[in-house]
Amino acid sequence: MPNHHPPVTPLALQPARVFLEPTLTRDGTLDGAWWPHSTDLQRELPALIRILQDRLGPILRVRLDTAAWDGIPAHLFVDGRFLRVSGLPAVPNTIRVIRGNQDGFLLLVIPPDTTGPIAAAAMRTAARTGNTLSANEILAHCHSAAHGGIPSTRMRRYRDSDADAVLALIDADRLPGQPACTPDKLGQAVSGLSQRDPALWADLEHSRTDVLVDQDDRVIGAVSCAVHHNDSTGQILWLHGREILDVVEALVSHALRELGGRDIIHAFTAALGLGLAALPTGRRPVTTKVLERAGFAGRNSWRYLHRTTPRDLDAMACSLVEVVCSKAPPGWWLKARNDDCSAQLVAQEPTDGLGVLWWFGADAGHADETLERALLQEADGLLRKHGASEITLYAAGDPEPAWAPFDAGFTEIDHLVSYTRRTSPLAARPVARRSADQGP
Repeated sequence: MPNHHPPVTPLALQPARVFLEPTLTRDGTLDGAWWPHSTDLQRELPALIRILQDRLGPILRVRLDTAAWDGIPAHLFVDGRFLRVSGLPAVPNTIRVIRGNQDGFLLLVIPPDTTGPIAAAAMRTAARTGNTLSANEILAHCHSAAHGGIPSTRMRRYRDSDADAVLALIDADRLPGQPACTPDKLGQAVSGLSQRDPALWADLEHSRTDVLVDQDDRVIGAVSCAVHHNDSTGQILWLHGREILDVVEALVSHALRELGGRDIIHAFTAALGLGLAALPTGRRPVTTKVLERAGFAGRNSWRYLHRTTPRDLDAMACSLVEVVCSKAPPGWWLKARNDDCSAQLVAQEPTDGLGVLWWFGADAGHADETLERALLQEADGLLRKHGASEITLYAAGDPEPAWAPFDAGFTEIDHLVSYTRRTSPLAARPVARRSADQGP
């Protein structure tokens, strides 16, 4: 019997749906958009690369959001050319295509199951010259516009029955190497308590956690805020809303109303959140922009690095390093003997196989590669001795990488920032450099 069905076009032969910013001047946040047909990268990527090479020239490497694809090959051969493939975990819903000399173009990646009108609107926005919206903001805007915005939402107090929904929101923002938030940890945070840093949390009063719910009372966002009883400054402790613009804006606005227009309000301050030193600005670009639009400015910053497998470092003379027990956090403080200006490390005692390092760089003119290697070797040995199978490293300062953590096998995941909003000129004051004994 003859086959009357039309042939099915293999995914690999379907044309890539790509829309590039016309000037290619890279003045905007993104340089275009790609709407793949599936999450099978080995089928989708060759078609994209062929189109881009016609416009941009040879593509040598791509970096992408690994969570969005079924599998990530280390490399592909496209038309006889070797193409390296690697992860870009801090920038979800994007792909960076790189030519020679690290010359890259960043594209929005639209999920394959997105409807045609939403995908078309997102592609037009991403390819608009001078666009300032992030990938997540574009997708959220287009979905909201297609559905008339977020319908009939309201804020209410957190209930015990909301725990599962709030834990899911928290987990959606979790970075590689960041421990999952447990019901016990969430319960302590909602109660204004912390086993890790009890003294800092004891300074808070009027702590409250509220949730944003839809018309069916389903939780779509959560925010926690408090007041410092010693100086009456406000504190946004944590918030999560799946990086949906309308949700995050509602959460920040609610927190500011609850804090009553105080002259100084901090947000995502180290040790007063649910596991991270501050806000991961790469993974959470929508929250970052909402805070900045509300008048918040960056205060302290950390680089977040991670290593999943032990790395043997070259033997060093550990007599260079002085190790002192630390109580907050519980662990060890490592520094150069008789030198307070060189790099220092705080190693937090491992929990469930995860060790945490806090790296404080040397003062200007005091960098010492030999000492930095010795610090990392000593800290690595302490953490492994106490059961660490993976390590997260927080490096204080701007996002410019230092050699030492990368040489020790760490991968940079994100840039963490704490924020402060000052509504009165009299409230402004310089922020002192953190010392190691303040804890993370």
